[in-house]
Amino acid sequence: MKNKLKIYDSYPLWIIILANILILAVYVAGAYIMFRLSLITGILYVAYLVLLERHFFKEGCTCCFYYGKLCAFGKGAIAAKFFKKGDPKKFCERKLGFKDFIPQILVVLIPLIVGIALLISRGFNLLILIAMIYPVFSWFVINPILYGKLACIHCKQGSICCPALNFFLKKEKKK
Repeated sequence: MKNKLKIYDSYPLWIIILANILILAVYVAGAYIMFRLSLITGILYVAYLVLLERHFFKEGCTCCFYYGKLCAFGKGAIAAKFFKKGDPKKFCERKLGFKDFIPQILVVLIPLIVGIALLISRGFNLLILIAMIYPVFSWFVINPILYGKLACIHCKQGSICCPALNFFLKKEKKK
């Protein structure tokens, strides 16, 4: 008999803490690289991260089942402190394509390109190399575990509707 996966109405604190540490590490790695280039690029990168997170809160979290609750990232509870509840139908009606993920890809891609340029122009630096490797490692190793084993498979919103889940499942079905 197959074990039924637990769907969380509120995620355990350990998942929220782990997920945020792993994601913040990507942000810190990118910020480190961008600040190594210059103070201005570092500030612009951090501002981009803040705007990106604000967009997620406002456009996604406010319409999600987890609004006011602890999702795998704790964002539903945070969104409720800053934004009014949105229409849950809006969440379900949204269609995502590759272009919708470009802002998230840029979080890693821009520091990676800048890191390569810094290693070439300023010489080898182990910390810059590590700051370049971790986000790429996160994409290919950590994210599949984080989203595939800890977050999405236990998500109540995913069992209702989730445009991101639909996008990735569609990609899997094409293979």
